Amino acid sequence: MAVDISVSVQAEGFDPGVEYSRLRNENYSDGATSMFVGNVRDFSPTALLGFPEASLDETGGRQSVTVLELEHYPGMAESALTDIARQAAARWPLGRVRIVHRYGPLNAGEEIVFVGATSTHRQDSLDACAFIMDFLKSRAPFWKKEVGEPGDLGTWVEARSSDEKALKKW
Repeated sequence: MAVDISVSVQAEGFDPGVEYSRLRNENYSDGATSMFVGNVRDFSPTALLGFPEASLDETGGRQSVTVLELEHYPGMAESALTDIARQAAARWPLGRVRIVHRYGPLNAGEEIVFVGATSTHRQDSLDACAFIMDFLKSRAPFWKKEVGEPGDLGTWVEARSSDEKALKKW
């Protein structure tokens, strides 16, 4: 049976509950649905990842983030996400895969990404979601800029070695 793959790259927000319902709608053969929802943090996580000087403000506090600006390469982003979903479907017996990724300016707390996968068994759907997120973080053509206070020009987020390291487990 073919896997139902659905990918959206959009500026508009999304409702994780609605996305869950799309995965479950008339889906009676899959007993497991796994999801991941990523949100904009209100601080730069760089210090937590081994670069403390890069994410501390001049007073030694955490560098605040009020807006995360995401840019993408239209057409290529959708294609890359679809390819990642197909790779997951080749590894695990999935029924449905849904990926939503936003772009544009996003405020702290807003949803950035939704990844959902269904399967007959929970571990397959859980592993597929983790795989998709790991590859999405490193292989999808999105660029992020963290903006702090109003008037701040922002800082582009560098690729992280931890993201590349996460791929090695697959």
